Amino acid sequence: MKISFKKYASEPYLNELTKLWHWYQSSEPYLEVYSSGTSGPAKLIRHPRAAVLASAQMSVQFFSLTANSKIGLSLPLDKIGGIMLAIRAFLAEAQIVPINPQINPLAQLGPEESLDFISLVPNQLMASRKEWNKAKQILVGGGPISAKLEQEALEAKLDIQFWQSYASTETISHVAIRKLGKDYYQALKSVSFAVNAQNCLVINAPSLGIENLETKDQVELLDEHQFRWKGRQDNVVLSGGLKLYPEEIEQKLNLEIPFFLTGLPDDQLGEMLAIAITNRDYKEGIKNEISLQLSGVERPKAIIILSEFSYTSTDKIMRTASLANQQGIIDLRN
Repeated sequence: MKISFKKYASEPYLNELTKLWHWYQSSEPYLEVYSSGTSGPAKLIRHPRAAVLASAQMSVQFFSLTANSKIGLSLPLDKIGGIMLAIRAFLAEAQIVPINPQINPLAQLGPEESLDFISLVPNQLMASRKEWNKAKQILVGGGPISAKLEQEALEAKLDIQFWQSYASTETISHVAIRKLGKDYYQALKSVSFAVNAQNCLVINAPSLGIENLETKDQVELLDEHQFRWKGRQDNVVLSGGLKLYPEEIEQKLNLEIPFFLTGLPDDQLGEMLAIAITNRDYKEGIKNEISLQLSGVERPKAIIILSEFSYTSTDKIMRTASLANQQGIIDLRN
Protein backbone atom coordinates (compact mmCIF):
# COMPACT_ATOMS: atom_id res chain seq x y z
CA MET A 1 0.00 0.00 0.00
CA LYS A 2 1.45 3.32 -1.10
CA ILE A 3 0.55 6.23 1.17
CA SER A 4 1.80 9.76 0.71
CA PHE A 5 1.32 13.14 2.36
CA LYS A 6 0.82 11.75 5.86
CA LYS A 7 0.86 15.31 7.16
CA TYR A 8 -2.72 15.67 5.93
CA ALA A 9 -4.08 12.85 8.09
CA SER A 10 -4.07 12.20 11.82
CA GLU A 11 -2.82 8.96 13.34
CA PRO A 12 -6.39 7.77 14.16
CA TYR A 13 -7.40 8.20 10.50
CA LEU A 14 -4.27 6.40 9.30
CA ASN A 15 -4.96 3.63 11.80
CA GLU A 16 -8.45 3.16 10.33
CA LEU A 17 -6.91 2.97 6.87
CA THR A 18 -4.44 0.37 8.10
CA LYS A 19 -7.29 -1.75 9.50
CA LEU A 20 -8.95 -1.73 6.07
CA TRP A 21 -5.65 -2.72 4.47
CA HIS A 22 -5.40 -5.67 6.84
CA TRP A 23 -8.97 -6.70 5.90
CA TYR A 24 -8.04 -6.45 2.22
CA GLN A 25 -4.93 -8.58 2.76
CA SER A 26 -6.80 -11.16 4.85
CA SER A 27 -9.22 -13.90 3.86
CA GLU A 28 -12.11 -12.55 5.93
CA PRO A 29 -15.26 -13.77 4.13
CA TYR A 30 -17.38 -10.69 4.91
CA LEU A 31 -17.15 -6.92 5.19
CA GLU A 32 -19.38 -5.58 7.94
CA VAL A 33 -20.70 -2.03 7.71
CA TYR A 34 -23.64 -0.08 9.11
CA SER A 35 -26.19 1.62 6.86
CA SER A 36 -26.41 5.43 7.02
CA GLY A 37 -29.67 5.55 8.98
CA THR A 38 -31.19 8.24 6.74
CA SER A 39 -34.58 6.54 6.36
CA GLY A 40 -34.60 4.42 9.53
CA PRO A 41 -32.39 2.99 12.24
CA ALA A 42 -28.88 2.14 11.07
CA LYS A 43 -28.49 -1.60 10.53
CA LEU A 44 -25.51 -3.90 10.26
CA ILE A 45 -24.97 -5.31 6.77
CA ARG A 46 -22.53 -8.12 5.94
CA HIS A 47 -21.26 -8.04 2.37
CA PRO A 48 -19.51 -11.13 0.95
CA ARG A 49 -15.86 -10.52 0.17
CA ALA A 50 -16.21 -11.55 -3.48
CA ALA A 51 -19.02 -9.03 -3.99
CA VAL A 52 -17.02 -6.23 -2.36
CA LEU A 53 -14.03 -6.85 -4.62
CA ALA A 54 -16.27 -7.15 -7.69
CA SER A 55 -17.87 -3.80 -6.87
CA ALA A 56 -14.47 -2.16 -6.41
CA GLN A 57 -13.26 -3.61 -9.72
CA MET A 58 -16.28 -2.19 -11.57
CA SER A 59 -15.40 1.29 -10.30
CA VAL A 60 -11.68 0.92 -10.98
CA GLN A 61 -12.49 0.10 -14.60
CA PHE A 62 -15.09 2.87 -15.01
CA PHE A 63 -12.81 5.61 -13.69
CA SER A 64 -9.64 4.14 -15.26
CA LEU A 65 -7.78 3.99 -11.95
CA THR A 66 -4.28 2.49 -12.19
CA ALA A 67 -1.06 2.11 -10.24
CA ASN A 68 -0.12 5.57 -11.52
CA SER A 69 -3.25 7.18 -10.06
CA LYS A 70 -3.12 9.44 -7.03
CA ILE A 71 -6.36 9.03 -5.06
CA GLY A 72 -7.53 11.45 -2.37
CA LEU A 73 -9.20 9.79 0.61
CA SER A 74 -11.13 12.17 2.84
CA LEU A 75 -14.32 10.32 3.77
CA PRO A 76 -15.04 8.60 7.10
CA LEU A 77 -13.59 5.10 7.02
CA ASP A 78 -16.40 3.56 9.07
CA LYS A 79 -18.97 4.27 6.32
CA ILE A 80 -19.39 2.53 2.99
CA GLY A 81 -18.29 5.49 0.83
CA GLY A 82 -14.88 5.82 2.45
CA ILE A 83 -14.41 2.08 2.86
CA MET A 84 -15.03 1.36 -0.80
CA LEU A 85 -12.85 4.21 -2.03
CA ALA A 86 -9.98 2.80 0.01
CA ILE A 87 -10.58 -0.71 -1.35
CA ARG A 88 -10.65 0.64 -4.92
CA ALA A 89 -7.27 2.26 -4.29
CA PHE A 90 -5.88 -1.00 -2.87
CA LEU A 91 -7.17 -2.94 -5.86
CA ALA A 92 -5.70 -0.47 -8.36
CA GLU A 93 -2.44 -0.40 -6.37
CA ALA A 94 -2.78 3.37 -6.54
CA GLN A 95 -1.07 6.00 -4.43
CA ILE A 96 -3.34 7.05 -1.55
CA VAL A 97 -3.41 10.61 -0.27
CA PRO A 98 -5.21 10.46 3.11
CA ILE A 99 -6.72 13.72 4.39
CA ASN A 100 -8.73 14.02 7.59
CA PRO A 101 -12.47 14.19 6.77
CA GLN A 102 -13.39 17.88 6.82
CA ILE A 103 -15.48 20.40 4.94
CA ASN A 104 -12.76 21.37 2.42
CA PRO A 105 -10.23 18.56 1.98
CA LEU A 106 -8.74 19.91 -1.25
CA ALA A 107 -7.69 23.10 0.54
CA GLN A 108 -5.30 21.02 2.65
CA LEU A 109 -3.19 20.18 -0.40
CA GLY A 110 -0.28 22.37 -1.37
CA PRO A 111 -0.69 24.68 -4.38
CA GLU A 112 1.40 22.46 -6.64
CA GLU A 113 -0.18 19.16 -5.56
CA SER A 114 -2.97 17.48 -7.48
CA LEU A 115 -5.04 14.30 -7.42
CA ASP A 116 -6.27 12.05 -10.17
CA PHE A 117 -9.43 11.15 -8.27
CA ILE A 118 -11.32 12.09 -5.10
CA SER A 119 -14.78 11.37 -3.71
CA LEU A 120 -16.67 14.16 -1.94
CA VAL A 121 -20.08 14.61 -0.35
CA PRO A 122 -22.17 17.59 -1.57
CA ASN A 123 -21.18 20.03 1.19
CA GLN A 124 -17.50 19.22 0.58
CA LEU A 125 -17.97 19.87 -3.14
CA MET A 126 -19.52 23.25 -2.38
CA ALA A 127 -16.83 24.26 0.11
CA SER A 128 -14.05 23.16 -2.25
CA ARG A 129 -15.11 25.30 -5.22
CA LYS A 130 -11.90 27.34 -5.29
CA GLU A 131 -9.84 24.15 -5.12
CA TRP A 132 -11.56 22.03 -7.79
CA ASN A 133 -8.58 22.37 -10.11
CA LYS A 134 -6.54 20.20 -7.72
CA ALA A 135 -8.33 17.06 -8.96
CA LYS A 136 -8.82 15.52 -12.41
CA GLN A 137 -11.95 13.53 -11.47
CA ILE A 138 -14.41 14.37 -8.69
CA LEU A 139 -17.11 11.91 -7.69
CA VAL A 140 -19.97 13.28 -5.59
CA GLY A 141 -22.04 10.94 -3.45
CA GLY A 142 -24.17 10.83 -0.34
CA GLY A 143 -27.03 12.97 -1.62
CA PRO A 144 -28.25 15.23 -4.43
CA ILE A 145 -26.51 18.48 -5.32
CA SER A 146 -28.30 21.72 -6.14
CA ALA A 147 -28.88 22.80 -9.72
CA LYS A 148 -26.94 25.99 -9.00
CA LEU A 149 -23.85 24.12 -7.79
CA GLU A 150 -24.00 21.76 -10.76
CA GLN A 151 -24.23 24.70 -13.14
CA GLU A 152 -21.26 26.32 -11.42
CA ALA A 153 -19.22 23.15 -11.93
CA LEU A 154 -20.13 23.06 -15.63
CA GLU A 155 -19.43 26.76 -16.18
CA ALA A 156 -16.05 26.57 -14.43
CA LYS A 157 -14.66 25.17 -17.70
CA LEU A 158 -11.96 23.29 -15.85
CA ASP A 159 -10.29 20.19 -17.23
CA ILE A 160 -12.13 18.05 -14.67
CA GLN A 161 -14.66 15.27 -14.96
CA PHE A 162 -17.48 15.69 -12.43
CA TRP A 163 -19.58 12.63 -11.61
CA GLN A 164 -22.45 11.84 -9.26
CA SER A 165 -23.00 8.35 -7.90
CA TYR A 166 -26.14 6.34 -7.29
CA ALA A 167 -25.38 4.03 -4.41
CA SER A 168 -26.50 2.62 -1.10
CA THR A 169 -25.00 0.52 1.65
CA GLU A 170 -27.17 -2.36 0.40
CA THR A 171 -25.59 -2.20 -3.08
CA ILE A 172 -22.07 -2.07 -1.51
CA SER A 173 -21.15 0.95 -3.59
CA HIS A 174 -22.41 2.83 -6.63
CA VAL A 175 -24.18 0.80 -9.29
CA ALA A 176 -24.84 3.79 -11.57
CA ILE A 177 -23.05 7.04 -12.40
CA ARG A 178 -24.30 10.35 -13.75
CA LYS A 179 -21.96 12.77 -15.48
CA LEU A 180 -22.79 16.31 -14.36
CA GLY A 181 -24.66 18.06 -17.14
CA LYS A 182 -26.65 14.94 -18.03
CA ASP A 183 -30.01 14.22 -16.40
CA TYR A 184 -29.77 10.43 -16.26
CA TYR A 185 -27.73 7.74 -14.51
CA GLN A 186 -25.86 5.09 -16.47
CA ALA A 187 -25.47 1.57 -15.09
CA LEU A 188 -22.02 0.21 -14.42
CA LYS A 189 -20.90 -2.93 -16.23
CA SER A 190 -23.09 -6.01 -15.56
CA VAL A 191 -25.76 -3.95 -13.74
CA SER A 192 -29.31 -3.65 -15.08
CA PHE A 193 -32.50 -1.96 -13.89
CA ALA A 194 -36.26 -2.38 -13.89
CA VAL A 195 -39.13 -0.76 -11.98
CA ASN A 196 -41.85 -2.22 -9.78
CA ALA A 197 -45.55 -1.36 -9.71
CA GLN A 198 -44.79 1.82 -7.75
CA ASN A 199 -42.17 2.95 -10.33
CA CYS A 200 -39.42 2.34 -7.80
CA LEU A 201 -36.05 1.20 -9.07
CA VAL A 202 -35.25 -2.52 -9.04
CA ILE A 203 -31.56 -3.45 -9.27
CA ASN A 204 -29.96 -6.57 -10.72
CA ALA A 205 -26.20 -7.02 -10.40
CA PRO A 206 -25.22 -10.71 -10.55
CA SER A 207 -21.53 -10.08 -9.85
CA LEU A 208 -22.53 -8.36 -6.61
CA GLY A 209 -24.97 -11.07 -5.61
CA ILE A 210 -27.90 -8.66 -6.11
CA GLU A 211 -31.09 -10.01 -7.65
CA ASN A 212 -34.29 -7.95 -7.93
CA LEU A 213 -33.32 -5.57 -5.12
CA GLU A 214 -36.31 -3.24 -4.72
CA THR A 215 -35.45 0.28 -3.67
CA LYS A 216 -37.65 3.14 -2.51
CA ASP A 217 -36.28 5.45 -5.20
CA GLN A 218 -38.87 6.62 -7.70
CA VAL A 219 -37.37 6.85 -11.17
CA GLU A 220 -38.17 7.32 -14.82
CA LEU A 221 -36.71 4.25 -16.48
CA LEU A 222 -35.24 5.07 -19.90
CA ASP A 223 -34.07 1.54 -20.61
CA GLU A 224 -32.57 -1.31 -18.60
CA HIS A 225 -29.30 0.58 -18.21
CA GLN A 226 -30.43 4.20 -17.74
CA PHE A 227 -32.84 6.07 -15.46
CA ARG A 228 -33.75 9.53 -14.24
CA TRP A 229 -33.98 9.82 -10.47
CA LYS A 230 -37.10 11.55 -9.13
CA GLY A 231 -36.92 11.10 -5.36
CA ARG A 232 -37.70 8.78 -2.47
CA GLN A 233 -41.09 7.09 -2.48
CA ASP A 234 -41.37 7.81 1.24
CA ASN A 235 -41.13 11.54 0.53
CA VAL A 236 -43.56 11.87 -2.40
CA VAL A 237 -46.25 14.49 -1.77
CA LEU A 238 -49.70 13.80 -3.28
CA SER A 239 -51.15 17.27 -3.77
CA GLY A 240 -54.38 17.87 -5.66
CA GLY A 241 -53.97 14.61 -7.58
CA LEU A 242 -50.37 15.39 -8.56
CA LYS A 243 -47.22 13.61 -7.44
CA LEU A 244 -44.61 16.09 -6.26
CA TYR A 245 -41.06 14.88 -5.67
CA PRO A 246 -39.45 17.00 -2.91
CA GLU A 247 -35.85 16.08 -3.75
CA GLU A 248 -36.37 17.00 -7.40
CA ILE A 249 -37.81 20.41 -6.45
CA GLU A 250 -35.15 21.01 -3.77
CA GLN A 251 -32.47 20.99 -6.44
CA LYS A 252 -34.14 24.00 -8.07
CA LEU A 253 -34.19 26.01 -4.84
CA ASN A 254 -31.02 27.83 -3.85
CA LEU A 255 -31.08 28.99 -0.22
CA GLU A 256 -28.09 29.75 1.98
CA ILE A 257 -29.58 27.73 4.83
CA PRO A 258 -30.36 24.05 5.46
CA PHE A 259 -33.90 23.08 4.42
CA PHE A 260 -36.03 20.30 3.00
CA LEU A 261 -39.47 19.98 1.42
CA THR A 262 -42.21 17.75 2.74
CA GLY A 263 -45.99 17.33 2.77
CA LEU A 264 -48.59 18.55 5.26
CA PRO A 265 -52.23 17.38 5.50
CA ASP A 266 -54.61 19.75 3.72
CA ASP A 267 -58.41 19.55 3.49
CA GLN A 268 -58.55 20.79 -0.10
CA LEU A 269 -55.44 19.23 -1.66
CA GLY A 270 -55.05 16.15 0.49
CA GLU A 271 -51.44 17.21 1.07
CA MET A 272 -49.72 20.52 0.47
CA LEU A 273 -46.04 21.09 -0.17
CA ALA A 274 -44.19 22.75 2.71
CA ILE A 275 -40.61 23.81 3.41
CA ALA A 276 -38.94 23.00 6.72
CA ILE A 277 -36.31 25.34 8.20
CA THR A 278 -35.05 26.07 11.70
CA ASN A 279 -36.29 28.94 13.83
CA ARG A 280 -32.85 30.62 13.81
CA ASP A 281 -32.75 30.61 9.99
CA TYR A 282 -36.24 32.02 9.48
CA LYS A 283 -36.46 35.56 8.17
CA GLU A 284 -39.30 37.44 6.54
CA GLY A 285 -37.43 37.76 3.25
CA ILE A 286 -37.30 34.01 2.75
CA LYS A 287 -40.87 34.07 1.41
CA ASN A 288 -39.76 36.27 -1.48
CA GLU A 289 -36.69 34.10 -2.14
CA ILE A 290 -38.91 31.03 -2.48
CA SER A 291 -41.48 32.83 -4.67
CA LEU A 292 -38.79 34.06 -7.05
CA GLN A 293 -37.27 30.62 -7.52
CA LEU A 294 -40.31 28.33 -7.60
CA SER A 295 -43.70 28.69 -9.23
CA GLY A 296 -47.00 26.87 -9.67
CA VAL A 297 -47.48 23.58 -7.86
CA GLU A 298 -43.77 23.47 -6.96
CA ARG A 299 -44.02 26.54 -4.74
CA PRO A 300 -44.40 25.58 -1.04
CA LYS A 301 -47.63 26.66 0.57
CA ALA A 302 -46.33 26.64 4.14
CA ILE A 303 -43.15 26.98 6.20
CA ILE A 304 -42.58 24.47 8.99
CA ILE A 305 -40.47 26.02 11.76
CA LEU A 306 -38.22 23.52 13.54
CA SER A 307 -36.13 23.97 16.67
CA GLU A 308 -33.32 22.03 14.96
CA PHE A 309 -32.56 19.43 12.31
CA SER A 310 -31.67 15.86 13.14
CA TYR A 311 -28.68 14.46 11.24
CA THR A 312 -27.14 11.07 10.59
CA SER A 313 -23.50 10.44 11.43
CA THR A 314 -22.69 11.32 7.80
CA ASP A 315 -24.48 14.70 8.03
CA LYS A 316 -27.59 13.74 6.07
CA ILE A 317 -30.81 15.35 7.28
CA MET A 318 -33.23 12.83 8.80
CA ARG A 319 -36.55 14.24 7.65
CA THR A 320 -38.95 12.30 9.88
CA ALA A 321 -36.85 12.79 12.99
CA SER A 322 -36.45 16.50 12.21
CA LEU A 323 -40.21 17.01 11.89
CA ALA A 324 -40.57 15.85 15.50
CA ASN A 325 -38.83 19.14 16.40
CA GLN A 326 -41.67 21.24 14.97
CA GLN A 327 -42.38 24.55 16.67
CA GLY A 328 -44.98 26.03 14.37
CA ILE A 329 -46.32 26.46 10.83
CA ILE A 330 -46.52 29.63 8.75
CA ASP A 331 -49.21 29.53 6.02
CA LEU A 332 -47.90 31.16 2.84
CA ARG A 333 -51.33 31.27 1.18
CA ASN A 334 -52.55 34.15 3.34
